[in-house]
Amino acid sequence: MNSDEAMAKYKQLGLKVKQITDKPGEVYTPHRHGRVYLFTIRGSAKLKLDNDEWQLTHPGKEIHIRENQLHEAIVGSQGWEYLFAASLEKMKRQGL
Repeated sequence: MNSDEAMAKYKQLGLKVKQITDKPGEVYTPHRHGRVYLFTIRGSAKLKLDNDEWQLTHPGKEIHIRENQLHEAIVGSQGWEYLFAASLEKMKRQGL
């Protein structure tokens, strides 16, 4: 899947999409929120969902975070550019 296909998928699901770029080494501490999809465009990040093993995301990879699922992330050395897809309400709560 490429970013255009991901965008079309998210819009078909009725989700809003924002493209986000994070700086190298940025850390998202463990947190929970509503369902989101993350689709990597460039760069990478390590993500941990619940108590599972860390997984590396890379260009073309999609991560689905379920409603209220515990997760955390560490952005890779080249930064991380990705699509963030969520409901309109979730976007508003995130300030996006």
